[in-house]
Amino acid sequence: MKDRREINIEVFEDTMKHYKSNPTLKAAVSNSVANQKFTAADETVELPQCAGYTPTVTVSGKRSLEAAVEYTKQGMKTCVLNFASASNPGGGVTLGASAQEESICRCSTLYPCLNTGDMWSCFYTPHRQAENPLYNNDCIYTPDVYVIKSDTSIPKLLPESEWQKVNIITCAAPNLRHKPSNCMNPGAGDKRADINDKELAQLLTSRIRRIFEIAAANGNEALILGAFGCGAFKNPPIVVAKVFAEQLQAFKGCFKAIEFSVFHTEREAGNYNAFKAAIR
Repeated sequence: MKDRREINIEVFEDTMKHYKSNPTLKAAVSNSVANQKFTAADETVELPQCAGYTPTVTVSGKRSLEAAVEYTKQGMKTCVLNFASASNPGGGVTLGASAQEESICRCSTLYPCLNTGDMWSCFYTPHRQAENPLYNNDCIYTPDVYVIKSDTSIPKLLPESEWQKVNIITCAAPNLRHKPSNCMNPGAGDKRADINDKELAQLLTSRIRRIFEIAAANGNEALILGAFGCGAFKNPPIVVAKVFAEQLQAFKGCFKAIEFSVFHTEREAGNYNAFKAAIR
């Protein structure tokens, strides 16, 4: 019987086969790469006048792309936050890892957009060289990523008529693992970051604000967020959820819908419960 990693690798390799051979997907990847934007941590993001929406704000137990396609089907320009590895495109997707970024890459055309020379030179290599597990506010905005598979435990190829396009912000949360570096996150050092909850909240405030800014600046109407850094990177969900709740107040008029998709099992509902309590 195949284990979970073997199944994940098979699904990812099948996804790669489709976007390397299907003319529509080949063109889609080329378009996304051509219009992809890197925003450095010290850059200013020019914000448009917010439309003054009164958005629907929800916390769900959905996976990220599962949530996103519900808005694209309603005709909304939709953006998804990718909880990224700072040092490897797709995190551990080639190794069969199961975190959020890997799930996105198994279901969509995101991976070849991130795995380019330009993104390595401006995003991944500098993070590796910095050897700072807290990373920084660098972001990649990838437009018109095609979702071609169901965002489920074992993704299945969808009919072309059901493919949807989403925009994706790739940003890394602080890596608070006791040993930050591993094969999926090289260059993060071997010691846990020395940071307390107050300092972490300050750091996350600027990073999460940047995520909202980029989503708004690119005219997105729906924004899919979640338990950013609360899985493999071990950020405390109560701290992360509180910062999101605070920044939500400043930016919610820019969006028609904001959904915190916090997929979980019944045994591991801590992240979901923290967000459900904080997001009103």
